[in-house]
Amino acid sequence: MRIVIEKSKISGSIEAPQSKSYAIRLIFASIITDVELDNLILSRDVKAALNAVEALGISYENGRFIRRDTVRIVKDYVNVGESATVLRMLIPIVSVIGGRITIDGDESLRRRPLKAVVEALTDRGVKIYGDRLPITIEGRLRDQYIEIRGDESSQYISGFMYAFTISGGGTIVIKPPISSKSYIYLTTDILRSIGVEVKFSGNRIDVEPTEDITPYRGRVPGDYLLSSFYVASALLTGGRIYVYGLPQPANYFGDHSIVEIYRSMGAISFYSNNTWFAEAVDTYRSIDIDIDDAPDLAPSIAPIATIANGISVIRGVRRLRIKESDRVMTISSALKSFGIDVNISIDTIEIYGGEPQRSSIQCPNDHRIAMMVTPLALRVGGVIDAAECVDKSNPNFWRDIEYLGGRISYG
Repeated sequence: MRIVIEKSKISGSIEAPQSKSYAIRLIFASIITDVELDNLILSRDVKAALNAVEALGISYENGRFIRRDTVRIVKDYVNVGESATVLRMLIPIVSVIGGRITIDGDESLRRRPLKAVVEALTDRGVKIYGDRLPITIEGRLRDQYIEIRGDESSQYISGFMYAFTISGGGTIVIKPPISSKSYIYLTTDILRSIGVEVKFSGNRIDVEPTEDITPYRGRVPGDYLLSSFYVASALLTGGRIYVYGLPQPANYFGDHSIVEIYRSMGAISFYSNNTWFAEAVDTYRSIDIDIDDAPDLAPSIAPIATIANGISVIRGVRRLRIKESDRVMTISSALKSFGIDVNISIDTIEIYGGEPQRSSIQCPNDHRIAMMVTPLALRVGGVIDAAECVDKSNPNFWRDIEYLGGRISYG
């Protein structure tokens, strides 16, 4: 699908897109307790999570998850599409449950490394055939303790936290460095909210189920980074915006930190009563920031950096190279196509503030890249091909941009 975007002013009030990070973790919570979600939006990643829990004997109907008394592998094959989060959480869960299953995904996911979890499970009662998809897993982890590298993905750690909850408790020791730590904190918060005792200190996590496990019934919270593309669109086009339905910001550095990051770059930006308010200003400041604990911040920072005074330096981006695309490269190439100077290294992106020029890009099968350039296109005009890539996380993205005033035509 081709999207043609004309210069537009983005303003108004809109509900935050649903957080797929929350949604996937709440779906996996159905292996622990009863879960009812009254607003689940079926993005591609959410559908992948539903496929994963279905392979564990859990059915989903009208927002309600129905589980067996004992969670077990009931299918010998599951396809998790393009969702790395689902894949990396599912592997630890099935290795602790025990059994045999083949897991596959799309071409982009087949390129993602799985070495850290394969190394952690080798000679521990589990056999994994292959270190990239498709893989077959058989056997069962023979104790309630795992050591795993923290540099490849925090999602494995989240998966073991769920797995040890249903197996009676366990300990995870993470070999430093620990990347994307904010998502481990998110998993901790969600498990604690349903009564699981989680102790996270240094590089050790102890998980202990309690007799006070409670059901989860409610809504999936909104997503700060998906919302940020609406906010950035307003900031680049002279608008003001209210995004409601967002959870209270946590007290650690994470996706929610984008509210403060935009304020530090000069925007009017603050959170109050579940709502993010932002308003454009005449000039923006560059930023120098390390995002290793929440690397998905990079595409959300980039649009403001393109028009900020000076050079913005985004550090701690090494893990972006193993996302849906090599996101360091695709951020750079997309911004350069709009006339913005960018320098990259292994772990750093430097964006030279200026003024974007109308351009056309092909979405590199990466939802965040299409969303990242949308504020630029709304400022100067542009074309995005393969624009349906946003369906991975926010299938309502283009509808919402139009609702907020974006002038869009579909080719």
